[in-house]
Amino acid sequence: MINNGLLEILLLAQHKADIKLALHSKRVACYALELAKALNQSSDFKKRIFLSGLVHDIGFLKLDVDFAKISRDMTLHTDVDLIHRHVIEGEHLLSKVIADTEILEIVRHHHEKFNGEGYPDKLKGEEISLASRIMAVADLYDAMMVGEMFGEERSIPEDIIHYFSYTASGAELDPELVKTFLSLLQKNPVFYLPVKNNELNLYKLVYLTPGKLESGDLCDQYGTVLVRQGAELTQHILDNIRSTYPGQKIIYVPEPEPENA
Repeated sequence: MINNGLLEILLLAQHKADIKLALHSKRVACYALELAKALNQSSDFKKRIFLSGLVHDIGFLKLDVDFAKISRDMTLHTDVDLIHRHVIEGEHLLSKVIADTEILEIVRHHHEKFNGEGYPDKLKGEEISLASRIMAVADLYDAMMVGEMFGEERSIPEDIIHYFSYTASGAELDPELVKTFLSLLQKNPVFYLPVKNNELNLYKLVYLTPGKLESGDLCDQYGTVLVRQGAELTQHILDNIRSTYPGQKIIYVPEPEPENA
């Protein structure tokens, strides 16, 4: 698929080019993986879709694009054809260094729409591979949830759910995948950044449940601590965090206290 050395180079290149784009790719990989798990896909499928998520926007490295100056729908103030080229450029870039045709296909087709109005090949319904349809769900959700990646305000989770249910389902996105994904969102997913055996600083998606928060400090996407490690989480607290802090949430492991000299 993609060896670890090459993956590190690709992730570093994305990070240097645009940190928001790099973090978006890491989050999309997590969402896509969780959706693949919920669909009981094979180990190879899950590994492939996670890797594809990490590099799905690699084609932007070939384009002169300032993300702070374009909106999410990329149609009002930007050359649409330029933006659309990123999927083809991504496929071409990766085809020079990997031979995995399924990853190349996911990168090329993650902006195809279920109704056939996507790009670059105007595929429709199940003409689009399952992995590409999954990636489309994960990519759209993170783009709407974070917002700032494209220089705009993030969306409110309830508005995203409404958009997915009544606008995107059956049009942009596979309606069955939308149902499955929305069921995952009801489980309070947050990102976890392990510190051990994680040289690439990849996230894991975990689900918050009532009880003691053992894994680290829960922070919002700006680094503000919402809940300290060791605190007791009640359902009321979880509901309040979800409604009060609508952006992405990450669990960071606190730095160890320095030992006294």
